[in-house]
Amino acid sequence: INVRDRLFHALFFKMAVTYARLFPPSFRRVFEFFVLLKALFVLFILAYIHIAFSRSPINCLEHVRDKWPRDGILRVEIQRNSSRAPIFLQFCGVEKFPGVVVESTTEEEEEEEEEMTVDMFENSSIKFELDIEPKVFLKPSRVSSTEALSHNESQEFSFSEAAAKVWPQEEYIVEYSLEYGFLRLSQSTRQRLSIPVMVVTLDPTRDQCFGDRFSRLLLDEFLGYDDILMSSVKALAENEENKGFLRNVVSGEHYRFVSMWMARTSYLAAFVIMVIFTLSVSMLLRYSHHQIFVFIVDLLQMLEMNMTIAFPAAPLLTVILALVGMEAIMSEFFNDTTTAFYIILIVWLADQYDAICCHTNTSKRHWLRFFYLYHFAFYAYHYRFNGQYSSLALVTSWLFIQHSMIYFFHHYEL
Repeated sequence: INVRDRLFHALFFKMAVTYARLFPPSFRRVFEFFVLLKALFVLFILAYIHIAFSRSPINCLEHVRDKWPRDGILRVEIQRNSSRAPIFLQFCGVEKFPGVVVESTTEEEEEEEEEMTVDMFENSSIKFELDIEPKVFLKPSRVSSTEALSHNESQEFSFSEAAAKVWPQEEYIVEYSLEYGFLRLSQSTRQRLSIPVMVVTLDPTRDQCFGDRFSRLLLDEFLGYDDILMSSVKALAENEENKGFLRNVVSGEHYRFVSMWMARTSYLAAFVIMVIFTLSVSMLLRYSHHQIFVFIVDLLQMLEMNMTIAFPAAPLLTVILALVGMEAIMSEFFNDTTTAFYIILIVWLADQYDAICCHTNTSKRHWLRFFYLYHFAFYAYHYRFNGQYSSLALVTSWLFIQHSMIYFFHHYEL
């Protein structure tokens, strides 16, 4: 047993004795049951959402399947209690789409779309009013408060309040087109080129495609409507030979629909990817811990014996760059940097638990099996259903891993 293992064993023994003295067995059982109950509740939420939205087709845009302009843009917005027509056209003549409301455009609307600068409002009071039905959403200008106040020190202007009014946090807007270039054009250019834009407004309080009251509560408070919009547009894209492109107007992200066949053999690929990612991250983290521990030991020896040491800059820089590259690779696989970071964090916590808390043969033999089982469940769900609700699946996997840690610690280590 090396110095690091003896240190970990001493830390674990001290922590376990303190924990056993502070918390009686009855409290430990209640705490263990509470964590299991929380994991089962999140699993029930995931199963309910999967059955309600993933397995059943989302038909929010079924009424425009044959109407939307193939040579233009389909814009889908989610608004509550909107007073305008649920379907209307912009920059298009009524003769091309009979029976659909066509919005009239005036010069005043074009003037509203001009970019506002601070120079336009010198020596004037500014009062922003939120338009319920804006034609164009402009992201708030990144002008610092000191720069704005340099023009007029007596002017009071809250940028956070203005940003919230210009760009509401509850807006969900996507645009879909068969031509990628259409999505990058401004509103004025679309109007000048007469590119038809069909605007479809969905109301979560009235449209039946958002499910029952419990489903609407989950979407409104926890999940958001991004996946609903994606699934609705994907249902339209499946009928097109050219699957087309999607743009999230709020975040500015662009997506491309491609044909993918996810068979049951995809579980094998998910298992292989999980093993590669987990072992790679664990190896890099253990190497970095070893380098840091060696440096601390050398530092203590230097202070005790008055010796000179060399800082291991090259090994630490190498492992840091390797971890950054590993996170970039995982971000490409999961299409999300946050998910990749949390997976690395979960692997690190599991690695520390295995190194510090697992001393008995039962824990060493069986706990890693439970960890890989729960971790593989997340990879399988993400890979099989193309990342839909993967954040909730990751939370579910982590809660079950957390329960397994507490269970093995209570029953086999204490």
